[in-house]
Amino acid sequence: MTAKNENIEDTFLAKWIADELSDTEFKQLVSEADYLAYQKIKEGINVYQHIETADNDFTLKQVKKKISSINTKKKSPKVISIYYKAAIAVAASLILLFGLNNFFFNDVINSTNFGEQQTITLLDGSEVILNAKSSLTYNKKNWATNREVTLEGEGFFKVKKGSTFTVNTTNGSVTVLGTQFNVLNNSNFFETTCYQGKVSVVSDEQKFVLTPTMRVTNNNGIITSSTIQPNQNPTWIDGISSFKAVPLKQVILALEKQFNISFKPYDIDDSVIFTGSFDNKNLKSALASVFETVQINYTVKNNIVTLERQP
Repeated sequence: MTAKNENIEDTFLAKWIADELSDTEFKQLVSEADYLAYQKIKEGINVYQHIETADNDFTLKQVKKKISSINTKKKSPKVISIYYKAAIAVAASLILLFGLNNFFFNDVINSTNFGEQQTITLLDGSEVILNAKSSLTYNKKNWATNREVTLEGEGFFKVKKGSTFTVNTTNGSVTVLGTQFNVLNNSNFFETTCYQGKVSVVSDEQKFVLTPTMRVTNNNGIITSSTIQPNQNPTWIDGISSFKAVPLKQVILALEKQFNISFKPYDIDDSVIFTGSFDNKNLKSALASVFETVQINYTVKNNIVTLERQP
């Protein structure tokens, strides 16, 4: 790789770590092997940031001292690379010695793979069903006084009555006492649907109170509200992904998560809207259901879908 290409990749890497590029956008810019390696780098930096804000007990002081000594001894023009390597080295050591989830704040992390669902029972009996390529994080130590979780991706929540229950995402938060609701959080897209009870939603400093069948969507800063047909659960739990007036880019992201495929090109703008559904278990049927509806031609080769508008 040339020095110029390295600088370009470093720029994209920095933007991705700062959450200025989505996972999907970043994957289009680097190889699969590099993406997996960079994921580990990002996790290491998150660990380092946890350390910086943690209580100053003896073990954490030693860790911080070790990182400081590495940064002091190794001087190089690529300071950011040293920072990454130090964070990764220390993070790996802590994982081996203590286990990441138990060592840092008693955080519990649950995640799903491509095309996978996972049902999680929380400490109070509340239940969360995660959709494909999603993650849920919460602190088991403080759960009795702070029912709070962090969601990436999509999850359906069945919350037991009790103290305030909050779902935090990068694009908004949802607060309830006891109810059933669905939250979808992707890059620049956030959607909450109420199925039972009452839900308080805050996104871009705007607050909404939802009752059953009500939905609020924040698409890249444009917030809208709508209603759905009365249902017991989101359709994706039963293997059908359904969408109502959603940007096609979000449907493509859902296809990627369900089938572990990539799309080329990925330059469809938000003006292309999709209403419909696809089968989460049948790729051929799913692609036909989506792209024949919006009149876009496609070909599939080696898990890469190439899109081309019809003339």
